[in-house]
Amino acid sequence: MSLVWSDFRYCLRTLGRNPGFDAVVILIVALGIAANTAIFSIADAVLVRPLPFRDAERLFAVQESVPRFSHVAPRVPVSAHHFLEWRKHWRAAEHIAILGAISVNLTSAGDPMRLNCGRVSADLFPMLGIQPQLGRNFLEEEDRPGRDKVVILTDALWRRRFHADPSVLGQKIVVDGVPFEVVGVLSPETKLPKISQLQPLNFGDAEPDLWKPMATRDEELSPMGDFNYGGIVRLKQGISPSQALDELNAVQAGIASSLPEHVELRAALVPLQEAIAGRSRDGLLLLLSAVGAVLLIVCVNIANLLLSRATGRRREFAIRTAIGASAVRLARQVITESLLIAMLGGALGVALAFGALGTILANAPADLPRLNEVRMNGRVLGVAFLLSAFCGVLFGLLPALRSSRADPQDGLKAAGRTSSQSHSGGRLRSLLVTVEVGLGTLCLVAAGLLLNSFVRLMRVERGFDVERVVTVHLNLPSSRYPDRAKRAAFLRNAVDRLRALPGVNAAAVSNLLPLAGEGSNNIVSLEGSNTPEVERPIVDFRCVSEDYFRAMGIPLRQGRLFNQADRDRGVTLVSALTAERFWPGQNPIGKRFYLGVTLLEVIGVAGDVRGNGLQKAPGPTVYIPYWQRDRPDMSLILRTAMDPASIASAVRGEIRKLDAELPVPRFQTMQQIVSAAVAQRRFQLTLVLVFAGVALVLASLGIYGVVSYSVAQRRGEMGIRMALGATAAGLQLMVIRQGLAPVLAGLAGGIAGALAVGRILRGLLFEVTPADPLTLASVAVVLLGVAAIACYIPAFRVTRADPLAALRYE
Repeated sequence: MSLVWSDFRYCLRTLGRNPGFDAVVILIVALGIAANTAIFSIADAVLVRPLPFRDAERLFAVQESVPRFSHVAPRVPVSAHHFLEWRKHWRAAEHIAILGAISVNLTSAGDPMRLNCGRVSADLFPMLGIQPQLGRNFLEEEDRPGRDKVVILTDALWRRRFHADPSVLGQKIVVDGVPFEVVGVLSPETKLPKISQLQPLNFGDAEPDLWKPMATRDEELSPMGDFNYGGIVRLKQGISPSQALDELNAVQAGIASSLPEHVELRAALVPLQEAIAGRSRDGLLLLLSAVGAVLLIVCVNIANLLLSRATGRRREFAIRTAIGASAVRLARQVITESLLIAMLGGALGVALAFGALGTILANAPADLPRLNEVRMNGRVLGVAFLLSAFCGVLFGLLPALRSSRADPQDGLKAAGRTSSQSHSGGRLRSLLVTVEVGLGTLCLVAAGLLLNSFVRLMRVERGFDVERVVTVHLNLPSSRYPDRAKRAAFLRNAVDRLRALPGVNAAAVSNLLPLAGEGSNNIVSLEGSNTPEVERPIVDFRCVSEDYFRAMGIPLRQGRLFNQADRDRGVTLVSALTAERFWPGQNPIGKRFYLGVTLLEVIGVAGDVRGNGLQKAPGPTVYIPYWQRDRPDMSLILRTAMDPASIASAVRGEIRKLDAELPVPRFQTMQQIVSAAVAQRRFQLTLVLVFAGVALVLASLGIYGVVSYSVAQRRGEMGIRMALGATAAGLQLMVIRQGLAPVLAGLAGGIAGALAVGRILRGLLFEVTPADPLTLASVAVVLLGVAAIACYIPAFRVTRADPLAALRYE
């Protein structure tokens, strides 16, 4: 230990001898450690850290499946009816609960406000170990219709709307025109799983502002309908997931046997942590791989720099060997120097990571789970320390081995250099260049594939137009709009008023916007068909007004749009895909089918629309007039002749005139909706592009450093060549060719590695394969171009030197 301490003190004393060199090395290490620490902080919170719930390892998301419908949806959300049966017969479950989501209007304690409300079984919060910071959880008897007029507020709503007033407990607030008693306020750290995370379909993604008991109503208890809920179960101690699933499937078989038509029901159990984080796993692993590759490139670059410095210190090492220093002592000293530099860089990197993490989180997509749990904890700092130590050993190992082989005779030589040493050092540095070019190629290929994929995704045929389209969501409470006729009258008045506003070209309503997730699904029965119910197709139906297609820029392929004259007729428009599947080769106009129990006649065919994400192909869609089957939640859509933001106040004013108590939330343009739909892909792409750019810069610096050092070592040779008549162009070409040799080897190895690890990227790509020739060719051109420039600069300098001066060198 005394020798180690002695080496450490010696390194501290010598650290400032070459301050510029040491500062550059420390800064490079700091940048690599900062990037890895920041990304690991996110991966740790999302993928590694246990969920902040009681007995989280026994918590599972429950999903259902109907094998006959597996071609439409391999798995579906939970049915409320099935949930009640599970409670009675599933003995392996210690607790089981379901979650739902609705939109509500808060019309007390200030201006009207539209809120997201979560519906939960009364035992969900206790099952997860959640205790409100104020008040209590729901009682079992409150989870019944008529007795469910109680709410628990989130901390954000409590502070925003009620100014963090503790006396809110016991007060009545008006939700959808009905008084509800506030019985609790959740803590700010409480984040429950979103419904979209618990089930495979894309809906229920909004963060609730308040919670109410589930209180399942009779109309929600259809045995084969209303698959709309997320389910969470805690298994009993000692029960394995496979045992619990076998028992649950037995219960499902009992439910299926009671149905009038034979249908098979199955279930699936997904660990809750996997359900929450699984969709983000591949993207985070990609980011970790990218920053890991950048850190390895950093280590290789610094190893090259330290090798160059070790060459200049050969005389020092030779003299120390001559006076008795052992090879181990010299190697230990160099490793100690490297560790000291790495630790200083690591400390600076952790400081930089704090700032970088805030920037990354501020730009992270809202659908990245557990962002509120991301922080620099002890585990993250421990990983940063281990990474720093690993880097110190890694980039110090080769210089340590070189120093331990110092020849005492070199201490007596003026130059301190031998030809063999020069050649062996050059080969080693070229090998390091090959390694860092290979790693850089991996990063560039990943970035190129993601960029190519993102460009294709944004250029995909969406089926609708986003230019100058603004939307706003409205929730019509049942207390004031108890039936379809009153809701239809309000929507008709709103559309007429908004269409008359200056600058509005079209105004319409719809229950669901494109890209907003799953719509309302129902079984279709073609007129005259005897197909069993379980084999009938399922379509996504949307309730819209007659001007919806013009407002959204959806083309009419055939037939006509519905109008007010169709109010007493069951009419519909179908998408082109629907028409082709149901009536291939036939004219669909005039065809009739049952949507559930409603008979509809096809009067038009509209273009296909990507309704559930840009990356998913359009599905069969049916459009019906909103006055036939509407929803309390509807969206107003306006196509304008000007900036959509400029008419927001006028639109808000017109809605206020119709209903002063109706909340009008924030307006969204369709461009914002499209942007939000690709937010996670953009986030991944941006970070990978940044890391790939850093890798490219580091690789080019490494190439430049090796070629410059090689040219400097061969200055005498270059002088002789020029003295004997070699042309400048010939010498430049020779230097560039020799400099590009390790680059070509690294490029080939990197592309081969990218093809081998393409499985990681496959799930993140859209219409692009991991072996996309355009991307690989582009990466090769960019890397070779940068490498050629890095080689040309030292080659150009050597040919500008005086041959006589070069001959007198040394």
